[in-house]
Amino acid sequence: MPRADDGDMDADVAVEAAPSASTAEPDERYLRLAADFENFRRRKTQELANRSRYASEDAARALLPVLDNLRRAVAHAAEAGTEDFFVSGLELVVREFEAALEKLGVVPIDAVGQPFDPSLHEAISSVGGGDVDVDTVVDEVQRGYRLHDRVLRPALVRVAHPATTGRA
Repeated sequence: MPRADDGDMDADVAVEAAPSASTAEPDERYLRLAADFENFRRRKTQELANRSRYASEDAARALLPVLDNLRRAVAHAAEAGTEDFFVSGLELVVREFEAALEKLGVVPIDAVGQPFDPSLHEAISSVGGGDVDVDTVVDEVQRGYRLHDRVLRPALVRVAHPATTGRA
């Protein structure tokens, strides 16, 4: 004959099983929250590192036109037959300016003779290829610059295109 407390025992076992299932859910939520927080912390650390690495980006962008104008002044002074000491003084200023930018991580982009790369170069015209491979940079109109791995300003270039055969 079944005892009255046998049914109660089954109910106790069911009640005890339920808390273990319900404790698994908070543990899983805790693990997800911990993982989310770790990802957040890692992302913020990376953002802070990038912020300090690229802190000089705006200043460098603002100084590039000044460097371009100094180069133009050197070229014009040399063409105009200006005194050598003045031209050499301007050249010295340009070199010091470039060295200061390089200390900030700003470096020029190599262009002439390189294959055209739209992420580094901006083509403003194309010229007949001649002896140069197609899609090779043949002339640099304005120098491009990078800050570490970011392009500050693409190089303005002329690119070789295939020669036409003259047939219609």
